[in-house]
Amino acid sequence: MSTNPVDIKNAIFTLQGKKLDEYSSFGSNQSDEKLKKAAADFEAVFIRQFLDVMDSTVQKSEFMHGGSAEDTFKGMLNEQMSINIASNPNTSFGFAEQIYRQMKDRM
Repeated sequence: MSTNPVDIKNAIFTLQGKKLDEYSSFGSNQSDEKLKKAAADFEAVFIRQFLDVMDSTVQKSEFMHGGSAEDTFKGMLNEQMSINIASNPNTSFGFAEQIYRQMKDRM
């Protein structure tokens, strides 16, 4: 019988620069604000991926002449835009609210 070489409990994953175990267990003693923040962070990650894929379909401009500097700038821009979009109720895709409601019902 083969064993899994990766022990999930010891693996370290990050989401928006934070350990996933910060979000993994929401007990009844955790505040609604932490749950809302986790849901917004998840939506921001989804939006970031969406923006990255969208940017990959656009031809590089002469503005920064391509290269790693432009890639770094676009990555940072997409990161900040995704956080701003997810945190504003007028621009949010609505995923954070749905995730929050579902998680709140299960708690």
